[in-house]
Amino acid sequence: MSDTATTTQPIRDFALAVRAALSDLPADDVDDLTDGLEADLTEQAADFDDADADAPAPGFELGDPVAYADELRGAAGLPVRGDMPTVRVSTLRRLRARAGGLQANATRRVRSSAAGAAVLDFLLVLRPLWWVLRGWIVYAVASVFAGGAISTVPSDPVRWLVLSAFVILSVQWGRGHWLPWRWLPGFRFVVSVCAILVMPVLLNYTAHQANVQNTAYVEYTPSPTPGLMQSGVQVTNVFAYDADGQPLTDVQLFDQSGRALNVVNDPVNTNYLPQLDAAGEQDMVVPSILVPGGGWNVFPLRLVMSGDIDYTYDSLGQAYQADAAPSLFPFAQVRPLVPVSETGEPAPAPSPTPSPTLVPEPTASASLTAGP
Repeated sequence: MSDTATTTQPIRDFALAVRAALSDLPADDVDDLTDGLEADLTEQAADFDDADADAPAPGFELGDPVAYADELRGAAGLPVRGDMPTVRVSTLRRLRARAGGLQANATRRVRSSAAGAAVLDFLLVLRPLWWVLRGWIVYAVASVFAGGAISTVPSDPVRWLVLSAFVILSVQWGRGHWLPWRWLPGFRFVVSVCAILVMPVLLNYTAHQANVQNTAYVEYTPSPTPGLMQSGVQVTNVFAYDADGQPLTDVQLFDQSGRALNVVNDPVNTNYLPQLDAAGEQDMVVPSILVPGGGWNVFPLRLVMSGDIDYTYDSLGQAYQADAAPSLFPFAQVRPLVPVSETGEPAPAPSPTPSPTLVPEPTASASLTAGP
């Protein structure tokens, strides 16, 4: 009969407990110590004639499985469980080991593809650049603790010397040099992590400082861009006359593209336009109220005299439509246009008819004839 058929359940449970007590040993040692354990115990139980099928013999005691396991250890010359020296591993070393394991796993996964391996090799080539950048970040952070302000670019020889020292130290650390103490590799790891966290802030601050310096040296004062110019002089109003030389009012003007010919750049948001009169006083030109939201191309524009401008709330003055009056034309009448004949040539102006010249009639004069 096989061992499985003759081994009772208590014996199997006892053997499992013994193996559990030996679980701190290598698997090969456990197999050597417990090989044939169930068969040996079954044979010992069979020595008692009154054993039944469900339990070992009444006089057969299995005992304590832990003590039995210790006896097996002692017989094999192995240390008893709990007597083995315990090696305490520091938290930092465990973290480093865990980080190393994660790095190894990540590297293995990245290199599993050709593209990932190529990218990783390229990044490894850039490691010296990271070493220099790490030294610069450490210098910038150290400047905060030393002087209270971030110094991304050295401003004197001493700061340049300090920056060079940090960069050289970072490069040597990257090469695995200048690490005489056991705690320095862990400290280097902490510095690298902190540098990665601080790097976005420093880069953003450096870009902002560069922009501020550029705008400080270049003073940009945008020149005013009037809406309508003539020979370099701003046009503030336009006056139209008909063919007979008579003034016209409420004339809408447009350019060659059909756009309103405004005298201001922003006709929607411009309420008035300054204009100097003949005496040097500042009047205000306002748009026509006949075009809602515009009116700057309806000529002649209306005018608010300097005496009607309100300076209460604005030093530049405020002009209101209620105070506007029609602008005075520069000429009451201009020269009429010359009519054109059907041939396309200007009709000649009528020439004045010369007045007749009176020529005195000859008078008969008596001639004296000398007689013979």
